[in-house]
Amino acid sequence: MSYRERHSWTEEEDQLLRDAVDLGKSSINPTKWHAISKNVPNRTNKDCRKRWFTKIGSDVLVKGGWAFEEDERLVKGIEKYGTRLVNLWSLVSAYVHTRNSDQCAKRWTDTLNPMINRTRWSAEADALLLKAVGEHGKLWTKIVRIYFPGRTGLAAKNR
Repeated sequence: MSYRERHSWTEEEDQLLRDAVDLGKSSINPTKWHAISKNVPNRTNKDCRKRWFTKIGSDVLVKGGWAFEEDERLVKGIEKYGTRLVNLWSLVSAYVHTRNSDQCAKRWTDTLNPMINRTRWSAEADALLLKAVGEHGKLWTKIVRIYFPGRTGLAAKNR
């Protein structure tokens, strides 16, 4: 396996990236990173995507708590696109406009999905959770998939 030498981004490269995103009219959540990277010499699609979401685009994206209006747009985005598309979260994040795809996916799966089981934890469920953690460790997603369908990994972790 070969490793590329890491080199810092220059102001010129940042501007080329901004221009490439503007050229694609991809707003704050661009999705065509292969096409965008062709406009930034010596940078891959992954380089461009990471730079955008950690430095440049993060100036526009909201971090922290979600506003009611953002939740509404997220739900409407899910209603519009469904939940089975390959690039669902990219489309939904473009619809929400203030959050990236990871933020949208996490908000939906941990909070807004109406299929989430929000009932109280019983003493039996608590005992089963402790047993599952003893067996699987802190693999919350795996634990809820096997023992608590409908619950979220976050709910199990917080419990």
